[in-house]
Amino acid sequence: MKPPLRIACAQFPVSGGLARNAGYIAKQMQPAAAERAQLIRFPETALCGYGPSHLDTIENYPWQELDSQMKAICELAASLDLWVVVGSMRQVPGEFPRNCLQVISSSGALAGAYEKQRLYGREREFYIQGTAPLVLEIHGYRCGFLICYDHCFPELYETYRDLGVELLFHSFYNAENRAATSIADLMHANLIVRAADNQMWIAASNSSARYSPLPACIVRPDGSMLRAKRHATGIVVDDFPLAELGWTYDNRSI
Repeated sequence: MKPPLRIACAQFPVSGGLARNAGYIAKQMQPAAAERAQLIRFPETALCGYGPSHLDTIENYPWQELDSQMKAICELAASLDLWVVVGSMRQVPGEFPRNCLQVISSSGALAGAYEKQRLYGREREFYIQGTAPLVLEIHGYRCGFLICYDHCFPELYETYRDLGVELLFHSFYNAENRAATSIADLMHANLIVRAADNQMWIAASNSSARYSPLPACIVRPDGSMLRAKRHATGIVVDDFPLAELGWTYDNRSI
């Protein structure tokens, strides 16, 4: 039997300030390592800030500073022996950038990048959508990656199930809203159903800025969920796949 993978899901009030975001990321990597987490994951655009909310335009974006901050995160990951999944942007010459998740190995190397496949509303003014899933083996487990609005498309999860993914990392930026709405119920329900239907665990993270409808959470295929405190900077930690599960089903067994 493979040893479990100890994962941390982080949340903090993501902003348009690169240095501020990087400071939060570094500060949350430290307690994750202290709790013996082997991987920490952060929200969508956690490092660079979220285009429609934090940027007037993508022109003249400080790409060199972004690269410098990412390099520092890679170095810290290596020093802590910690995998890191961090939301950022990837520059593409002559085109809009990609909204992506950068996956950094415990050696500090870039292991892969997932580019958001489904764009919503004004995101098309800042990004070009990705076209492919990303599957990485981390400590012996097949892991997949999605970003925010991707969760409205069940076929993206089904693709990962077909690829043998056991643990899916889903990053969100849905915060700085005026008030609570029913989308909080919808986002929780979507994650539970996606986990149950596809027999996979989902580790999700989001900005903690008010109003955030979804706190960082770890969702299991029996519908149970470990959640962070809403609007509070911090992490939640769980062992995959050790938690004893309740009733689950296989909708492909008939």
